[in-house]
Amino acid sequence: MVRIGAPKASSVVTTGAHLMAKSLSSILSQIERLQKEASAIQSEVIGRIQKEISKYGLTAEQLFGSASPRRVAKVSKAKGSTARAAKYADETGNVWGGMGKRPEWLRQALAAGKAIEEFLVAKPAASAAKKRVTRKKAKTAEASVTAKPKTAAKKRAVAKKAPARKARAKKATTAAEAT
Repeated sequence: MVRIGAPKASSVVTTGAHLMAKSLSSILSQIERLQKEASAIQSEVIGRIQKEISKYGLTAEQLFGSASPRRVAKVSKAKGSTARAAKYADETGNVWGGMGKRPEWLRQALAAGKAIEEFLVAKPAASAAKKRVTRKKAKTAEASVTAKPKTAAKKRAVAKKAPARKARAKKATTAAEAT
């Protein structure tokens, strides 16, 4: 059975593809128009802000402080954490305290061939660091050597005092019973 006036299957496909192409091109032109509009608005806002900054003589540090507002918010929102001094930092303001998983910016930099020492915030002088380590080891070794005899001597003294205390307590109780 053939219907009169029914479109052929091939003409439906062609019309559908034409409609899709037409709607895609209209969407792309709409995107382009909206991007231009957004860019114009952004330029206008930037111009107003620059005018106000120059009017009041503001600096970037006055506007943003030493840390970016986003980083300050992250630090203050952290649950139960105490503020730690940054141990590692890069030139863009990323910081890491040295605890926990390494942040993505540091992993990427290390993968690019940089050394982790390049990111240390306070780079100690090599000789000063060695001296500190040597002094620390000497103090630790000295403390462990001197601590053992003191501990043993204290144990012996406590052991000797214990029976004497018991004997005095026993004499005191017998004297109290006798009276």
